[in-house]
Amino acid sequence: MLAKEFNHKLILLLTLVVLVSFSFSVAATSLWEDTSDSMYKDRQELEVGDLVTVNIEEDASAVQSAGSSASKDGDVSVEQGTGLLSFINPFSFGYSGSDTADGTTERSGTLEADITVTIEDVTDNGNFLIAGEKDIKINDETQKIVLSGTVRPEDIRADNTIDSRLIANPQIEYEGEGIVGDKQDRGILTRVFNFIF
Repeated sequence: MLAKEFNHKLILLLTLVVLVSFSFSVAATSLWEDTSDSMYKDRQELEVGDLVTVNIEEDASAVQSAGSSASKDGDVSVEQGTGLLSFINPFSFGYSGSDTADGTTERSGTLEADITVTIEDVTDNGNFLIAGEKDIKINDETQKIVLSGTVRPEDIRADNTIDSRLIANPQIEYEGEGIVGDKQDRGILTRVFNFIF
């Protein structure tokens, strides 16, 4: 009888130990633990020297047209000559001319890229002045993107990214150097001939 009671207490004690250890492990790994960036998460306070990634998606197009027209006409008439000039018979003639010209110039371009810039300064109203550049070299071709402008802190997402369309006073330069860029530049002889002719 004493052994039977001891076995019951031992089983009860082991059960209690298992339940306590299980409850500690469950508390350590919650089902609702979330490590992702939420849009409701408190924003990180940014300051001078911090980095912001700009998603550049710019489309630019321009069309310029011009037209001109000019016309001129006139009539000349001569009457019968008198005296020594009586041999001149009366005659008349008219002339007219017109000229028109039209021209259209159209340019368009698209730029898509990501560039990480630095917060250079904070304005009096709390906006950030950003600036940065990016060089990409592929097969002896160097592509360079330079960007600067002003952004509002609230426009910067929780993952420190912002769209280029939200930048005020944006200055975006895109340049290329290398074989392709050299081919696009006109040579000296071509420029001289174009200037003369």
